[in-house]
Amino acid sequence: SSHLGSIGLSQCNLAALPATRGCRAHARGRKGRRGRSAAAADMADAMSTTQRPDMVGSLGGTLAGVAGMGATATGALQPRSMLDLRPEGVASEKSLGVSCRSGREMIQIQVGKAGCGIGHEFLRDLVEEHQIEYRGDELRGTFFGQDFALEQHLDVFFNEGAPHKASGRNRWVPRCLLVDLNMQDLAQITSGPLGHLYRPENLIGTDEGSGNCYATARRQASPIIMDTVEDIVRKEAEKSNCLQGIQFTHSIIGGTGSGLTSLILSELHDYFDGNVMLQSFTLFPGPNFCDMVVEPYNATLAMKELMEYCEQVFVYDNAALSNICQKSLRSAVPKRQEMNNIVALCMSGITSGMRFKGPLNADIWKMNQNLVPFKGLHFLCSSFAPLNSEQSGPYRMKSVLDLAQQMLQKDNYTCTCDPLANIQGKAPETIDGKPPARVLASWASWRGSFKTQEVDRILYDMSRPGSRFDNLYPDWIPNPIATNVCAQGHCNARDSVVYVTNNTRVTEVFEHMMSCFDKLFSTKSFVHNYKNDGVEESDMFSARRALDSLKADYDSRAKKGDKIYKGEACNPKAKVDPSMLTKDEVELAKLVLQYSKELFWAEQDEPRKEKR
Repeated sequence: SSHLGSIGLSQCNLAALPATRGCRAHARGRKGRRGRSAAAADMADAMSTTQRPDMVGSLGGTLAGVAGMGATATGALQPRSMLDLRPEGVASEKSLGVSCRSGREMIQIQVGKAGCGIGHEFLRDLVEEHQIEYRGDELRGTFFGQDFALEQHLDVFFNEGAPHKASGRNRWVPRCLLVDLNMQDLAQITSGPLGHLYRPENLIGTDEGSGNCYATARRQASPIIMDTVEDIVRKEAEKSNCLQGIQFTHSIIGGTGSGLTSLILSELHDYFDGNVMLQSFTLFPGPNFCDMVVEPYNATLAMKELMEYCEQVFVYDNAALSNICQKSLRSAVPKRQEMNNIVALCMSGITSGMRFKGPLNADIWKMNQNLVPFKGLHFLCSSFAPLNSEQSGPYRMKSVLDLAQQMLQKDNYTCTCDPLANIQGKAPETIDGKPPARVLASWASWRGSFKTQEVDRILYDMSRPGSRFDNLYPDWIPNPIATNVCAQGHCNARDSVVYVTNNTRVTEVFEHMMSCFDKLFSTKSFVHNYKNDGVEESDMFSARRALDSLKADYDSRAKKGDKIYKGEACNPKAKVDPSMLTKDEVELAKLVLQYSKELFWAEQDEPRKEKR
């Protein structure tokens, strides 16, 4: 019974098992005596009761392949050997149309033109890694691979659809929603062969348009389609075995990606009451790469929902992606598809632990626990390795050390900041007049034939005391780098690594947004467009103040020294250095000291009272 449970027998249709009252009664009695479940007892009764012709007919087709039993022409069940059970258990499961459920389903919501483009490239990586046919019309959406490991966890991002009439194979449908306020952009995404995989009901949009304005998308156009989005998400959640989270791909530069996504985030957070993780792969405004004039307003207003409702936000910007295409990929004129593909590479590596088996597996909850040490500081920087052109690829050895060196390079980060600003060990006040770069926490997701022992050794050498990167990692987080090793390589890059860091220098992205916002808002430029759609000046000022508070929180963590004691860090008798503590921490220390003194004298008075 343990072997049958491990291959997903719980998903089989066992309606025919407790067919008679005697089976139910016998199962209840057996459960009471031995503690076995009713389903297991019913199966044992069915396998032992071969004389009943009415049960043989109903159980022969159900248990023939799964339980390793063969039905003969006379209806008798012939047992197979245990050696045949192992290789044929998987094949028989496929023949019955029963899939192993991972219990880690994800719902993806792609919002706006940029979000749909990024999600489309991510879907391309998914179908190529899991070997799902999408080019031919006859077998579109079917699994054509031979390795069961590729199909085992398809249900993380796919639903099982109706089988094809010609081949009888099951169709796999992406569990994602495409939402936009411009139907022409949706039609362009779904026009290719890959676009036919989407379920037509999950393409949600209108021709209202947002006019590149957050307020128009949030207050006017979005409520028209919000009910449809919430209804489809509810149905997808009810069909899931154990919904783990919902992830968004969007941009906060335009109106649809900022306004519509903000509304969806707030509604879904209230609907699930915070029990489902919401994470976002977000395109931020980049320096010297401006698509529209009012992008500082849109980005600043959208940040409020990202801070309040998302558990983790992966930061990207077009300036950094364009720089990667030009320097690393040797592309003279970067195309939008190439830039979207870099984000898709990071998304594929981040979610690989949920989709494939490996020595060290992980899910988004485990990632969140290791990447967000302080509440609210969940804006993460990503880098990918290897990133090189086709000409230089054969000259690179993809070892653990080589990939670790490349993933730490500044040019490989997908957002415009200086993540290595503290690498030379300068004083915090002398680094560009800003707080130093400190890695609060980090996560390395490895894909390929890597040994965990070698990975742990290389990553330990990176953060050990006295190393080149020692100044980046604070001493008050002893093990700042978490790892995940997945045996299945990427479909194109093969052996690769995605490095995600909670770096305090992400504030450079916020500073750029606030600087542009202040210039526009100082003269009240374009504010009337937002007022017409219900966004007041007080709302804009409140969003700007929340962004400044987020930056201050990151800066306070960056300024915190490694040693909070004058003596050894682990010496409890050493005196506290007040200069290394914040004002709130000093007040808290005084209260603790006062309380401990009162507690000490209270304990001294107890024996005296007993004497009296």
